[in-house]
Amino acid sequence: MSGEPVAAIVGMGDAYATRNDRKDPMQLAVEATTAALADAGIGKDRVDAVFTGRSPWADKRSQWSNVFCSHMQMPVTLNSEITLHGAGLTSTVAVAAQMIAAGRAEHVLCLQSDATELFVDAVAMGAEADSDPQFEVPYGPTIPSLYAQAAHRYFHEYGADEADLADVAVANQRWGAHHPHAAKARHGEIDREKVLSSPYVATPLRRWMCSTWGGGTGGALVVTSPERAREHRDPVHVLGYGSASTHEYLTDRMNMADGRFAGMGEFPNLTHTASVEAARQAYASSGLTPGDIDMLQLSVNFAHMGPILMEDLGFAKKGHGVDPYREGRTGVDGDLPTDTNGGWLSFGQPGISCNMDSLVEAVRQLRGTALGLAPAQRPRTVLVQGAGGMLAASGVMVLGREESGS
Repeated sequence: MSGEPVAAIVGMGDAYATRNDRKDPMQLAVEATTAALADAGIGKDRVDAVFTGRSPWADKRSQWSNVFCSHMQMPVTLNSEITLHGAGLTSTVAVAAQMIAAGRAEHVLCLQSDATELFVDAVAMGAEADSDPQFEVPYGPTIPSLYAQAAHRYFHEYGADEADLADVAVANQRWGAHHPHAAKARHGEIDREKVLSSPYVATPLRRWMCSTWGGGTGGALVVTSPERAREHRDPVHVLGYGSASTHEYLTDRMNMADGRFAGMGEFPNLTHTASVEAARQAYASSGLTPGDIDMLQLSVNFAHMGPILMEDLGFAKKGHGVDPYREGRTGVDGDLPTDTNGGWLSFGQPGISCNMDSLVEAVRQLRGTALGLAPAQRPRTVLVQGAGGMLAASGVMVLGREESGS
């Protein structure tokens, strides 16, 4: 690792729910937090601050971070929601690092949970929550139909096709098929023909090119300073981070004349995301480059987002983002293992907790405690990227570990 760590994750806990083992978001959050505190070897009285993402889809109570702290009987100096949609979870760790560096906290708890499919009609409420009430909702959009617009545009600008997206789905499912909590694990590994023969959900996106909601998940991380991390076993270092947002609704993005951030192409467009800027910040703050990254955990909720994110994050030239998938680089034997739990595409999107699922997977891979497959060479660095809304926001975090004895 070339960069100095800005913080460290010294405790991690995760929790899972299914249709046969139903748990609501609060149950999942408590279970994950209890495990994270035990992993860190501290009591809840040592937690100075708590950050969550926005309230879960399956528990829409306001001030959810405070509701959680009250439920845990855990008074803290500060608790808050960081509501950058699904991208907010990397930002919880970033804000925790800043608070610790400022001397305002010694231990900060970052957590999120959700169980959308188990408790609410996600299809009925999903798109309306993320669509412009004046210019989009009256036309009855679904989340896949909104994302499909970006897929169409990507095809038009770069000559990609459905076979390219099928390769992304196949690559992610090769990981997801072997993870015990992946929503699509029961289907096993798939091939291109299976993807291309599945029905359309929103052209050009077929069923296997779309994520599913999945069951329920909860994840919690205990963050402290690099100095205090020396007192803990298996710390995971926060090396750098970044975040950016460009809009809220997709029609807002199409009306933008200037994206402000360098590298996002000529506006308006739907083929670049705020990950361009978030990654620039993360690389700058960590002192690393794409060539220093051993593993990726991305927000590929629809297959075309894989190539787009590969390009935006600096791992492929524009229009060539499918190459890492097609060449096998993202697989268990590749040099850039990607979405090792199956990612949002195959692991699933339990709700707002999906970005925390990526962070949990990154910590597990760095520690060598993966629940599913792991590459032969344990990574030293993992880049975690989380998306929020309809291409609206992005958070990027670079995590790393020290070699034994260093």
